[in-house]
Amino acid sequence: MATICVTGRLGRDSELRTTQGGDKVLSFSIADDGGYGEKRRTQWIDCALWGKRAESLAQYLSKGSLVEISGSPSVRTYESKGEHKAVIQVNVQEVKLHGGGQKADKPVADRGRATRGDDLDDGSDIPF
Repeated sequence: MATICVTGRLGRDSELRTTQGGDKVLSFSIADDGGYGEKRRTQWIDCALWGKRAESLAQYLSKGSLVEISGSPSVRTYESKGEHKAVIQVNVQEVKLHGGGQKADKPVADRGRATRGDDLDDGSDIPF
């Protein structure tokens, strides 16, 4: 079995659905940016996360969130306006949240804020 690992930002809010069989599935898409300058491109990767994890992570996977996923990839091909197109889809097994997004309960600046001993504005010298 092949495994793909992708880190990127969500292009839209995740969507939690229930299948006819009663299973929960969370759908979202991740932007994978590559190249630079005029050769910069964005590849969209459609993701599906199943079960209880789908329900519990739905509130955290919002547009702009930075995530890292790994899972088994597949390619779906279709024809649109006479052109053959392909979409990369990943059945997600692991998700790591790296922050961001529009539905965050705390402002981004407050997350992981340094506490005691980490303030460099106290006039002390940097030890390196």
